[in-house]
Amino acid sequence: MGLHRRVFIVFLLLGFVSLFADIVYEGGRSISGAYLAEINAPALGVASIGVGEFLGLVFRFFSGYIASVFQSSMVLWGSTLLGYALTAFSIPLIAYAPTWQFAVSLYIIDRLGKGLRAPTRDVILAEVSEGIGVGKGFGVHELLDQLGAFTGPVLVSVLIALYGYRVAYLTLLAPGLISLILVATAWYLYPSIKATSVKKPVVGVRGYSRSFWIYTLATSVLALGFMHWSIASYYLKQIRGVSDVDVGLIYAVAMLVDALIAIPLGALFDKVKLKTLILIPTLTPLFTILLIYAPRGLLYLTAIPWGVVMCSEESIMRATIAVLVEPSKRPLAYGLFGLLFGLTWAIGGYIYTALIPEPVYMVAYALITSTTSLYMYIHLATRLAE
Repeated sequence: MGLHRRVFIVFLLLGFVSLFADIVYEGGRSISGAYLAEINAPALGVASIGVGEFLGLVFRFFSGYIASVFQSSMVLWGSTLLGYALTAFSIPLIAYAPTWQFAVSLYIIDRLGKGLRAPTRDVILAEVSEGIGVGKGFGVHELLDQLGAFTGPVLVSVLIALYGYRVAYLTLLAPGLISLILVATAWYLYPSIKATSVKKPVVGVRGYSRSFWIYTLATSVLALGFMHWSIASYYLKQIRGVSDVDVGLIYAVAMLVDALIAIPLGALFDKVKLKTLILIPTLTPLFTILLIYAPRGLLYLTAIPWGVVMCSEESIMRATIAVLVEPSKRPLAYGLFGLLFGLTWAIGGYIYTALIPEPVYMVAYALITSTTSLYMYIHLATRLAE
């Protein structure tokens, strides 16, 4: 088998890895609150799942740092495989959790797995996407990822209706094992990562370009003003009086938008590069305005800007790292980017929560953060075009 064909197969395998892993993760997450309520967990226990999200961000930085220190293909593939293994086994094991504390711990372990694998997987994905363009590469990957994100909750809902929670969780072991087999196959086909072929390991953050830091800052400011769906869904139900069914369907439409836009957005990125990013800050205040002021019959339109922004975070924003950062420095770059984006997104969530009583302030906040981010994106695109 020729090298180019093997690289393309590895690229496809990584996409299907995310598809099957997302069936496990999104399937488990879709019923997390309901299951914890089923086993009489307190509200504090449900909220404790959020600890996993924070620790997952820390693990992203840790994973990227370790990969940068060792500059080893085995470390990149090993971290990726271990990260998926944590998800593949932790979620199904919830079926036998003896207490709600144990169940919450397993949900947290799943998030640690994502934090461990995300930077190293993105390094590999960026490399094997070069032949078709990193924008389209991350776009195809996001499309397959979202197919899994849609399939998982549907599968789990059907299984709960027919057989109950235990069977639903245990069934998720099958796609989890498939994801591990696919990772191992990709490793076997492409054992040596070019990004590790440097004589001197790159450690620390001083070696990154000014453009990388401008980009990371701009995207972090964007994250500050991009409302998390958990807050948006709360606002829709508590303030706008939207039913649970409609809230769930609006989210489903957003996931569909995410999937449909992934490849076209990636193709646009490959054509115009960072200029694509200029589109994104204009959508964050649009989402907030629609959420607050759109007539009830038009609330489904909120799914469009939210889905596009979410898609960009999972596709072209990751592809931008591959454009701005040389291969040997990418592991830590992805770790830093994920950590800062996640932290600012969480901080922005608390700010929006505080502003809920004053909708006009929510809009003003979204406009300020998006305008600031837009200015920095334009500056960056102009700087790189010179």
